[in-house]
Amino acid sequence: MKKNKFFVLVFSVVCVGLCVVVAGLLSSVITVSGGSVSAGTFSGFKVFAISLGEFTSESSAQTLAQQTSQRGGAGFVYESDNLYYVLASAYEEENDAKLVQKNLSEGGTTSKIIEIEVSQPEFNGISSEEQKKSFLSALSQIKSTFVMLYDISISLDTGATDETKAKIEIIAANGDLEVALKKITRGESAIDGIYYQQISNTYSEIEDILNELKDYENINGVSLSSKIKFGYLSIIDKAKDLVNLIDNKI
Repeated sequence: MKKNKFFVLVFSVVCVGLCVVVAGLLSSVITVSGGSVSAGTFSGFKVFAISLGEFTSESSAQTLAQQTSQRGGAGFVYESDNLYYVLASAYEEENDAKLVQKNLSEGGTTSKIIEIEVSQPEFNGISSEEQKKSFLSALSQIKSTFVMLYDISISLDTGATDETKAKIEIIAANGDLEVALKKITRGESAIDGIYYQQISNTYSEIEDILNELKDYENINGVSLSSKIKFGYLSIIDKAKDLVNLIDNKI
């Protein structure tokens, strides 16, 4: 009986998802953020994501994910505790997520708020506090990149900017990331070197995301705004994985 109720819930979420324009509902009550974080001050952060459905298998989640992306949402499949959530967007403030959830509900769409936390790594065995500060600065830049993409997606959804200007800002974000990587010191120990390589690898993956976004052309009904939402959720997921990797949790 419990299993049947689960699939009824999933089916209802999919059906109402076909009847809404997600992008407008996701942005109508949200404003841009306050800006980037200061270098070296990273202490972890949380985002509050809007989930339009949850599944026990990734393949099942992908159908709703595709439908969500074609309606202006991210369509990002996020795995947590053996469940796969189809995320439409994410917000720094829980109240913003609640306002969006209310908008979706009024439009006939059931949603759930998923909290995603990127904690501060422990950096066990690091050579010095100065080296730790350098690595924290690198993590701060990753958060700043998420914030910038978030702001761009809101501006696109509200008509405050166009795709050409959005892509120029994405190129700028990529440039900021490259500059930040050059500023990271490699450290003096083997452990420092491992941490540096892990961070560098994540930077490279994020640069790939940004390069894809700056070259993106709308296909299959998926807008640039939708791809940007998918991009910033990918960055959050990669940041979380990076912290777990540094702390030897994966």
